[in-house]
Amino acid sequence: MKKLSLGIQTFEKIIEEDRVYVDKTQYIYELIQENCLFLARPRRFGKSLLCSTLKNLFLGKKELFKGLWIEKNTDYKWPIHPVIHIDMSLVAKDTPEELTASLMRKLSFIAEQNDLDPLAHTIPGEMLEILIKRLYKKFGSKNRVVLIIDEYDKPILDNIENIDLAQKMRNTLKNFYEFFKGLDEYLRFVFVTGVTRIPKTSIFSGMNQIPDISMDPRFAHLVGYTKEEIDFYFKEHIQEIAYIKKMPPKEGIDELKAMLHSWYDGYRFWKDQQLLVRELEGKDIGRLYTPFSVLNFLFNADFSNYWFESGTPSFLIKILEQHEFPIESFNNLKSDINELTTFDLTNIPLSTLLFQSGYATIKKYDEASRLFDLELPNYEVKDSLLKSILAVITKHKTLTINSRLISLYNSLEAGNIQAFIDQIKDFYAKMPYTITIDKEKYYQTIFFLILQIINLKPDAEKATNIGRIDMIVETGKILYIFEFKLNRSAQEAISQILDMKYYEAYRDCGKKIKLLGVNFSSKIKNITEYLVQDLV
Repeated sequence: MKKLSLGIQTFEKIIEEDRVYVDKTQYIYELIQENCLFLARPRRFGKSLLCSTLKNLFLGKKELFKGLWIEKNTDYKWPIHPVIHIDMSLVAKDTPEELTASLMRKLSFIAEQNDLDPLAHTIPGEMLEILIKRLYKKFGSKNRVVLIIDEYDKPILDNIENIDLAQKMRNTLKNFYEFFKGLDEYLRFVFVTGVTRIPKTSIFSGMNQIPDISMDPRFAHLVGYTKEEIDFYFKEHIQEIAYIKKMPPKEGIDELKAMLHSWYDGYRFWKDQQLLVRELEGKDIGRLYTPFSVLNFLFNADFSNYWFESGTPSFLIKILEQHEFPIESFNNLKSDINELTTFDLTNIPLSTLLFQSGYATIKKYDEASRLFDLELPNYEVKDSLLKSILAVITKHKTLTINSRLISLYNSLEAGNIQAFIDQIKDFYAKMPYTITIDKEKYYQTIFFLILQIINLKPDAEKATNIGRIDMIVETGKILYIFEFKLNRSAQEAISQILDMKYYEAYRDCGKKIKLLGVNFSSKIKNITEYLVQDLV
């Protein structure tokens, strides 16, 4: 059984140490038929390994690709190209001055590696231009320069909480990237990766608009793992885990695969699934698993929130706080193509923020409206993100939240409303007294988040023919209709449900129906009373 490549983003190291490499060279071969491309994907999705693979391919290291698809199925000639590979996650980026100095050091080092005369330390963009021209002169027109920039937007995103600094970083990078203009004749291939597509960085205004393949179905599987890849490359690892856990061979493997799907699958970055794409003709383009999470599960033999915990999205939580985005709409977002592909530092739509950072994915695309429906991709993202937001809103620790969720679920499932309300009240009770919220929506959101996390799939602001129900929640045997009030009364909430006949559409649902009126007080910041009534 081959060793896993967990934590290794260097292609040659994976191959030389005989670790598992999920062969992406079929898609890479398609990729290199082009001249200049941009790919956006969430963090830890395999972009850096892809860049490393491209680097070794263009350096002509055929021996590393022995047995891979490109070596067995193509007549690729393995020419040797000079490669400029810059990983923006490895540059200094606390200030624009540090970023500038760090870029100049990296370019000087690349010149030294290629036995070129030292570059004068002028400005990074000019140094890059001179470096490209010198490499072209040394290697000739048949071996033009390859430029690979990984995580091009990292210096901006690492400072996203400070918009002024983020904009300065963007301007510094703009001055660097704009030197791409006019260098086409020296370049064989340009490949840029990032998490976002940020305008005004020159990447998307120079070079005749660099083509963006982020939503191109031909390159859907360029990074990330498909179900078929997991079945093929990690078959022995899954069998080993089933054996360690003393699970029945076939049933255990099937169970582990189903849990892998639930926890880490679900990503889709392309518009249409039914497309004529080589060997996928007439078939669905499979959704993608998060590589980082899959590898960590296989290494630890335990399901956990690996991807989320590898980089707690503090900036995401803070932006959600600042903009007061409606949490209940996370699984019902709609967006057009412009929102999904453009990231404006000063005006970030919720759909853009969640999609480009990897916390939402494409559910479906409607050709008529030309809109995308988005959803949270899998259990890992849903569980981690919602708990983090709940922790921020209520000031609870995540560990405390985890310990209370099971009893909350059981209480509601059993119809024990008193126990359920008592436990919900504890979440509000821990909020700092300094928080002064006079909005019913605030209290309703906490309620919604708790029910969402315990997988009861609450339906908030459910529209009827004469109004909107605050929340519908279904358990195995009971359907709950909630109405919330702030600084009023639980009786008024119940009366509204009855007067508006919110229950009418659910009479034939086959479940017991309970009506719940809940009143909050902005003075004590908690539930002051509730009433429950069975529908007869």
